[in-house]
Amino acid sequence: MKTMAVTMVKDEADVIGTVLRHMATQVDGIIVADNMSTDDTADILRDVQDSIDVPMHIIQDADVGYTQSAKMTHLANTARLAYPSTQWIVPFDADEIWYSPFGRVADILDAVGEQWLAMPAKLYDHVATSEDPDEPDPILRLGWRRNYPAPLPKVACRWREDLVIEMGNHGASYRGGTTIHDSQLVIRHFPYRSVEQLVRKVTNGAAAYKATDLDPRYGAHWRQWGQILDQSGPEAIDALFHTWYYRDEPAAELTIDGETQPPLIYDPAPVHGF
Repeated sequence: MKTMAVTMVKDEADVIGTVLRHMATQVDGIIVADNMSTDDTADILRDVQDSIDVPMHIIQDADVGYTQSAKMTHLANTARLAYPSTQWIVPFDADEIWYSPFGRVADILDAVGEQWLAMPAKLYDHVATSEDPDEPDPILRLGWRRNYPAPLPKVACRWREDLVIEMGNHGASYRGGTTIHDSQLVIRHFPYRSVEQLVRKVTNGAAAYKATDLDPRYGAHWRQWGQILDQSGPEAIDALFHTWYYRDEPAAELTIDGETQPPLIYDPAPVHGF
């Protein structure tokens, strides 16, 4: 076991099965912390655990607070403790498909020289559109993506005793600094899949950040959207979704509040494991 993927999930039943089955084709093992899911996530985790070809450990996380950096760092250390041969950690979210155009993620990382401690992964958001097929799985349904990467990449990181995975999985810190290899990894991101899913995500996200003493700059949009939901109800989240995260004409340029949104690209995520 040289490359272990770690994640924390809550109420992600619509995507978690597909994401985990795909991740199982990219790494040597997976550790999942389930944060008191109330939907079918727990059952899906057990089904995936029984069906994939790599070991997957399920941990129960009873802490509501979204202390992501501490939790993900702990999962990385748990992976190393369970599998002392672990060299790389892939910290991923339940709505992310990780891959490389050059081969299996674990093989890409295994070929990196020991002087390199992290490898960024460019992240492309997929967007719901009027042209999406009648497919229940959002990973398979949402084939349109933005034509530019998100401003903050995610990162795969070499395990070391002083590793700290940063908030959002956007970076990794080590004593003496972090040496960063050129990126050979890509993520397809499915953050906003439907109005119902966004309402659930706002509810959970706002509660999770409220239960921490983190600087208010962390999770600022979840805190703000939580206030909008409390004050104006799900209808306001519906308006938010259809304004910013939905396209009637995905191949056309769109201007919102003076901000120009380029056309989307039809480029379905390269999903494996089925």
